[in-house]
Amino acid sequence: MNYFSRCCKSSRLLEPKFMVVCSMLFFVVGCQNNTVKYDMNEQQKIYINETTKNYGGLIEIYKQRLKREDTEDTRHKLARAYYLSNDFNAVKRVLEPIIKNTKNDGILILYGHVESRLGHNDTALEYLNRAIEIDSKNGEAYNVKGIVLLKKRQYDAARFAFHEARENFYDENKVTNNLAMLSILNKEYSEAYKQLNILYTKGYRDQTILHNLLFTLVKLDKLQLAKSFCIAHKLSNEPDILIQELRRIEPINAIKFNEIKPSQSDNQKQYTIEKAAEQLASNTKTDITIKDKNATKSIKTAKSVTPTKSVTPTKSSINAKLSNMSKLDEKDSSTTTNLVTNVPSVSAKQTKQTTQTKQTKQTTSAQSTILAVRSGEHAKFSRITFETENKLSKKNYSVEKISPTEFKLSFYDVSLPAEGINSIIKRISGSDRDFATITGTLTAEKTLILQIKTKQKSTVKDFYVGSNSKGKAHCFAFDFYLEKK
Repeated sequence: MNYFSRCCKSSRLLEPKFMVVCSMLFFVVGCQNNTVKYDMNEQQKIYINETTKNYGGLIEIYKQRLKREDTEDTRHKLARAYYLSNDFNAVKRVLEPIIKNTKNDGILILYGHVESRLGHNDTALEYLNRAIEIDSKNGEAYNVKGIVLLKKRQYDAARFAFHEARENFYDENKVTNNLAMLSILNKEYSEAYKQLNILYTKGYRDQTILHNLLFTLVKLDKLQLAKSFCIAHKLSNEPDILIQELRRIEPINAIKFNEIKPSQSDNQKQYTIEKAAEQLASNTKTDITIKDKNATKSIKTAKSVTPTKSVTPTKSSINAKLSNMSKLDEKDSSTTTNLVTNVPSVSAKQTKQTTQTKQTKQTTSAQSTILAVRSGEHAKFSRITFETENKLSKKNYSVEKISPTEFKLSFYDVSLPAEGINSIIKRISGSDRDFATITGTLTAEKTLILQIKTKQKSTVKDFYVGSNSKGKAHCFAFDFYLEKK
């Protein structure tokens, strides 16, 4: 009789010691399954709340997690959620127990930014310098430091900080905007216009850039263009009054250094969807890809020109897609008016109505449907191919190099295949010779964002390939080459 048979005799199974061991094994396995299920549900809730910008929901999740286990990472995430909801004192309250001894440069940057938002610029610089001591290559720390130095009117030091941020691969577009603000403060309006126009032609339409661009147009005496621009982007119901006010105002008095944040009413509105989000999370049966924490680590640092009597643009106008807008060009007023508004020079009311009609038509026709995504490895590069119903143009997507091994592909106003975003990530992940990780998000504005990390320093070439073999779809390729040493 073998050992197994001896152990499994009925009399042996009834021994107290044997029964205790079995009970412990079943208990441990059951706890592990419950923990995995619990963690998955929480991650799904976090993903949904981040996607919908439900900061109130995020705060509740992280507060509950902090009650279970008080860790530095949870405090950091809770503080960031409070920051996004404009509760800066709560951020300090959450971080104060750990701020003195922390070695996390991200926490120090967040704390420094909050101190600056509260008007304590010297204190903010102390924490930002501590962050740079921990990681001298942290581009975000240099960028926030530049903002604080701008507030202190130390313009040369601020310029140096922004250039350091760019050298350390911080978001190129944010740095460009910050340098444009520096030019405005120095009354170098032509230089500021050039820098902001770079962002505009790339498709950036947030409230900060639109207001700053309007301010430079007014200061350059391009008044007809400024009026058309104001009407096209619905920055004010009284553009003539707004323009006259901007002509008189000094840059230092017009510029706010705070980030654009949702209003309190918006926050409350978002908070009411928490229960619906939780219900959706509990019913979700498919895996949801969670964004890498580095993708959400950075804090927006844009600055806004806020005119006295401007009417706050609607969300749709702030987040207008690139495909809905024409390139802003530096020509004479009459010519550029048509470029911005796409309508003849008529009354403001007629212009506004015609612009809205055209934008609606453009939005309908410009939406891109992604039919399929493929990836593969070639001798000298790895290729990702997107098949779309309509031919993509440079206005429909952007490629950003975050670092030598990190890239962000953004596709504006798209609809995904029925399989969803996970199928796209899975397809790209299948080509793993050069790709390390791939994460993705589809925003509320239907922008598909793919974060791709390569195993070695790389460069990307993007181009139109042509129709597929059946001639029913357009193919666009992104080739990732290793950088030559």
